[in-house]
Amino acid sequence: MNVIARIASLLLRQTPLSVLLTGLALAQAVSPQIQLFRDEPKGNIQYRKKGMLDGNLVRTVYFNNGSISDWFTDAVSGPHGEWPKGTGHRSLDGLAILIGAKVKAKNLLGQDVFITPIESGYREEMDRDPVNGTIWGLEPVPGYVRETSTSPAVDADTSTYPAKWPRSLFYDLYGTDETAISTWDGYWYGYFGRGVRNAQLETFFVMDDSKDAEFARSHKFYPVAADSQRMGLGLRVEVRGFQWTHVLAEDIIFWHYDIINLSDNKYDSTVFGFYADPSVGSTENNAKFDRVLDLAYAWAPSGKGLPDNYKTGYYGHSFLESPGNSINGIDDDDDGIIDERRDDGIDNDGDWQKYIDANNNGVWDPDEILNDDLGTDGVGPYDLQYTGPDADGTQGNGVPDLGEPYFDKTDKDESDQIGLQSAYIGYLNDKSATGVWPKNDPVVWEKMTSGFKDTAISNTNISMVFSSGIFPLAQGQRERFSIAVAFGNDLDDLIFNKKTVQNIYNANYNFAQPPYTPTLTAVPGDRKVYLYWNDIAERSYDRFLKTFDFEGYLLYRSTDPEFREIKVVTDSKGEPVFWKPLKQWDVVDTIKGPDPIGINGAAFWRGNDTGLEHAFIDTTVYNGTRYYYALVSYDKGLESVGLTPSECTKIITEDFNGTLKFIDINCAIVVPNARAAGYVPPSISGNTKRVASGVGTGSLAINIVGPDKVRNKQTYRVKFDSTGTLPSYKTRAFGVFRVDAAGTVTDTVFSNLSMKGIRTTLPTNPFDGMTVAVTNDTLVQLIDTATGWAAGSKTNAVVRARLDYSNPSQNVAWPGDYEVQFFATPQDTGAIAGGSGAGAYIRVPVNFTVTNVTRGYRVKFLHQDMDGSNTFSSGDTIRILDGFVNNSNFKRCYNFSYIEPPFNPVKPTDGDRYLLRTSKPFAGGDYFEFTTSSSYTDNGLASNQLDRISVVPNPYVATATWERRTLYQTGRGERKIEFTHLPALCTVRIYTAAGKLVRTLQKNSTEPDGSLAWDLISEDGMDVAYGLYVYHVTAPNIGEHIGKFALIK
Repeated sequence: MNVIARIASLLLRQTPLSVLLTGLALAQAVSPQIQLFRDEPKGNIQYRKKGMLDGNLVRTVYFNNGSISDWFTDAVSGPHGEWPKGTGHRSLDGLAILIGAKVKAKNLLGQDVFITPIESGYREEMDRDPVNGTIWGLEPVPGYVRETSTSPAVDADTSTYPAKWPRSLFYDLYGTDETAISTWDGYWYGYFGRGVRNAQLETFFVMDDSKDAEFARSHKFYPVAADSQRMGLGLRVEVRGFQWTHVLAEDIIFWHYDIINLSDNKYDSTVFGFYADPSVGSTENNAKFDRVLDLAYAWAPSGKGLPDNYKTGYYGHSFLESPGNSINGIDDDDDGIIDERRDDGIDNDGDWQKYIDANNNGVWDPDEILNDDLGTDGVGPYDLQYTGPDADGTQGNGVPDLGEPYFDKTDKDESDQIGLQSAYIGYLNDKSATGVWPKNDPVVWEKMTSGFKDTAISNTNISMVFSSGIFPLAQGQRERFSIAVAFGNDLDDLIFNKKTVQNIYNANYNFAQPPYTPTLTAVPGDRKVYLYWNDIAERSYDRFLKTFDFEGYLLYRSTDPEFREIKVVTDSKGEPVFWKPLKQWDVVDTIKGPDPIGINGAAFWRGNDTGLEHAFIDTTVYNGTRYYYALVSYDKGLESVGLTPSECTKIITEDFNGTLKFIDINCAIVVPNARAAGYVPPSISGNTKRVASGVGTGSLAINIVGPDKVRNKQTYRVKFDSTGTLPSYKTRAFGVFRVDAAGTVTDTVFSNLSMKGIRTTLPTNPFDGMTVAVTNDTLVQLIDTATGWAAGSKTNAVVRARLDYSNPSQNVAWPGDYEVQFFATPQDTGAIAGGSGAGAYIRVPVNFTVTNVTRGYRVKFLHQDMDGSNTFSSGDTIRILDGFVNNSNFKRCYNFSYIEPPFNPVKPTDGDRYLLRTSKPFAGGDYFEFTTSSSYTDNGLASNQLDRISVVPNPYVATATWERRTLYQTGRGERKIEFTHLPALCTVRIYTAAGKLVRTLQKNSTEPDGSLAWDLISEDGMDVAYGLYVYHVTAPNIGEHIGKFALIK
């Protein structure tokens, strides 16, 4: 830091601003944050990076010098202004910001003149150094993206985040407190806080105009007198692009610009705007500007696009946020407030909300709602990244603080916005000094300051200029500017989308937030795909609606990465609106069926109260086909405000070559194939139908969902907990534990998984490649199929056993199994005598005992003499008693009676046993135990399976169904055949019928996939000819196989 800057920094902390400006006017003192910005490395073309926004139906390349889209589309440059995503249909050839100012400078003769530099970062027709061709314009400032990243920083991809965010960003929040600043590292630098992602896809980058030497050369104009390397106007631009996935916002991209004056100067006459080159279907378009809607739009007059005569739509720009003028004494934005500002420390419009002091104790308590009183980092208890109250005490302090929502820099309404002031629509083709291009500063300045002229044009190649100004931009001042790029099927649809644009803008760049994005894992199998995911989405809090509103999951599957083939749910106009899921799971909460709001007659299906699961095996796939999966979370929506449910993103980015560029955490690309020769799948040993220890009669279901994750020789215990005592205990919860060979618990997988009132649980979250689900017998009752005479019993008596209903105050279905054992001699008597004659309870010796075999003790019984014979005889009823304390304190549980057959009866006698089996809930301490074995390769088995090796398709006739699509306008695209059922380690040699070696392929994979692809290219890089080919497979320690295939034109 130079001496003047150090003095300015010191004085700024100690001296009122008015004194500072008076005393250091010549020194041009600046704030510490502005000095930090100045001290950063300057923008340079060497830091340029190309990114792609494709978070909804709009997909376009952009660059971190502010250039958006292009006119040239190929496999290298990527899709530009494409809508809908995946079609290759381009509607925008270029878009860039324009910043201009009128400045007094001296010409080469030393005369005072006014110059009007225009700063931009467009794809072409920029000012250039006449000597070396260096572009004079906006260029990216380094430090705001990971150096190794090829893309600018994107919130969905943490690998693009810088290791440390530049400290200059945080001076207004924390000064130089490194401890506080470092808490942001590793999190997204969100517009509304640390790690806060209001949109579903967002990019952020910074650029400056320090390389624009045009007026430094011609007029010796240097915006910072002490720094000859900073040229242009001395401006810094912080850029954000936003995309929302909600069906109402899926055709829109927002671009937001924070522009800061780093120069020594106050610019009294400043304009912000943008330059656009629409191209709807081709270069011949109509265009118009609607002042009422603040909407410029273009369309193809023919309604057809090249090269395939596809149906075109409409493209539009909606002008949103404009700079403010806080010194003219005018209510520029007609909001009833004059000269409001976003940097005055005042909640000008009074929309910031403090915490709710529910107990009126004057301080925030952890169980009270914070509202906007989140603290400097903008994060509260409902956010996953929350680690506790801000160290600076700003959370819940009852006053608005910088960084909190709806206050100063995060509240667009605290700016006295001047609105759109000029619009121009003209011809693009004039590249002379009079053409409207960024290089022609005076021409562009005139278009940006001449009001609303030339606002319609027909059937030509079009350029557009829109701007806001003139307004003053003081030294160190920050102003904002934003637009939305929108698309529609027709003008009505575009205008409908414009309303959504306005709603998002009016809500301070907030909109319905879908739940958090789950993490999906997919594992290919043989004619199946295993899928499983985590439950993070179920903890989502919607900041916009201020509620926990997670509702369910949708599983999408497609053979194209944009999922276009499954967007088949149409509205009343026949336009596709929603995607059809392969599978859906939702919370059991009575919110089900079609969403009552709908969109033009199309309703989002909210589910059937199925309950949530976290794994699925797709068995409806074909081997060799490339499938794209997305597991999206969705919320409930809010009928009272007309908001339909929102889904999280599903982004898979491939270039036109089919090369994967990015895949979101909830997406997967899978090619199922036959397993390698000798593959032995994982297995499970152990009894899942009966507990290893305990009384419960339920069962355990184990489902392998990730075969590659199953551990070898690992034993697990599923153990239960219960509440209450016999006979009315209830199963409360269960846990899953890893145990060693001695049965000692070594690790807890899950604990305290609720089972209260549930008979059958949904599967657990996946762990170690599997899920478990428990079926609990919550109702105690006799199991008829397991009740009867034990094997080896000689009697032919017919016994009828049932629950006892003889005395409601004493009757209980006791959770136990009972054995009635007969002997040759008397063993017991009824417990109580009472009554007389038929039906009386008697106490006479009988030749049997009754035992609760579940708990291991003898129980008492009542002997009801049904025929008055005063003996145990055919027809008598025995009522089993349990929980016997005394003759007046016991429970009647079950009864049985037997009837002797009329001919040749065989009475029960010594050795005969009758069993009464009951269903029982799991009790505390009950557990199942099972052991897993991982998959492996058996070479002996592989040797026996070599004859399964084959080529598909065979013959190959010009193409194969699994070959990926191409968006090239010309060219063959991918060609491919596959060898299947190969050993994991092998060599495949391909020969012509004449025996000439064509290609050698190596397979060396630890994966169980038994396939190997050949692109029909020879060793010397040439396409092979059609004809008959022979292949030879050799596998070490396994064997060899020879086969043939044909390629047919």
